[in-house]
Amino acid sequence: MHDDITLAAASTGAEFLGGLGTGGLATVLTTALILGTRDKSAHTFSKGQAVTCGLAAGTVYTAAGHTWGVPDDLTLNALQALHVGTGTGPLGDIQPGAVALVLVIVAYLVKLKPRAAGVNGLVMATVFTHAGGPWAMLASGIGDFFVGLAS
Repeated sequence: MHDDITLAAASTGAEFLGGLGTGGLATVLTTALILGTRDKSAHTFSKGQAVTCGLAAGTVYTAAGHTWGVPDDLTLNALQALHVGTGTGPLGDIQPGAVALVLVIVAYLVKLKPRAAGVNGLVMATVFTHAGGPWAMLASGIGDFFVGLAS
């Protein structure tokens, strides 16, 4: 039932906004993230808004591909360098789900400036997808909604 609501909202948004394309929506979300986290902006994002915008942008980046995939690639390379998910990392057996939970804890318990919170959201998009299970379902749901806006 929720999927029908999400798809309906996404398709209605697409009709209202006109076709944006995934690259276009990635550009829109990046612009919002950059300008919304500036200290001198007329309206500055709260930490929660910045995390949400970063998470949305990260999911759209993956769909947009090309240059937009760089943050995803950097995050995956960092996870591989730390041997996350292999059981042989410098900190022992750390799985992607643990990293996802740490990112959520950081987002809500650390006093982050909006820009840092937005970057945390970007990283969350990749880690959530890589972690699988409910984390991937959350990232996928957000991604499906925003990619639906792009079409």
